[in-house]
Amino acid sequence: MNEMYEIYKQQNDLYDELVNHEDYESNLYKFINNNFYFSNKSVCELGIGTGRVTKMYINKISKVNLYDLSGHMLEKAKTNLSVYKNKASFEILNNKDTDKITGTFDFLIEGWSFGHLISDEFDSNFWITKLIKDCKRIAKTIIFIETMGTFVDNPNPPTDKLGNFYSELKGNGYTEHIIRTDYKFDSINQAKYVLGSFFGKAMEDKIQEKNEFIIKEYTGIWVYIN
Repeated sequence: MNEMYEIYKQQNDLYDELVNHEDYESNLYKFINNNFYFSNKSVCELGIGTGRVTKMYINKISKVNLYDLSGHMLEKAKTNLSVYKNKASFEILNNKDTDKITGTFDFLIEGWSFGHLISDEFDSNFWITKLIKDCKRIAKTIIFIETMGTFVDNPNPPTDKLGNFYSELKGNGYTEHIIRTDYKFDSINQAKYVLGSFFGKAMEDKIQEKNEFIIKEYTGIWVYIN
């Protein structure tokens, strides 16, 4: 099984270490909080992991419904967000089941989650169409956050399926924004261990070869407002 899926299932501390080393210049935080007004709003967030993105806005909103496929990840998120437990609810949900989400929200946010579904499924076009349709029903403002490449010189979709996903978003009225969310580690060995655990030996070897502990990361943000 792919290393990243093993981490999702049983190593939430390692995943938390990974995401907490990303975006050391806080560019995603700046983008989200400079472009959207969250005060007293309701949010639906999908694929929350350990709550890294949630922490960027949760102090401002009135309530948030938080979903992830992994109960293991949700347990870590509950700990990370414990101070906000009165405004947050947590639920296990497969991204295939977005049609089961009831009610409407001011915002829907997903981060580095839909891309896995699109990449893993044979009929990716079916799921792209379904996700776009379901999310438009759920929220007024939709924010998708996905990778545009790790340890690469220029931003590009890492796979053809993701490239098709991003093109379909733009074709359906989403505006695209690309920012840098670089990783910064304390040492080469730490970078190799953390990123290598998630992305595999090829990433570990590249870090060793390049001898770098600041790892370039590009992130795409797609926004739709109903």
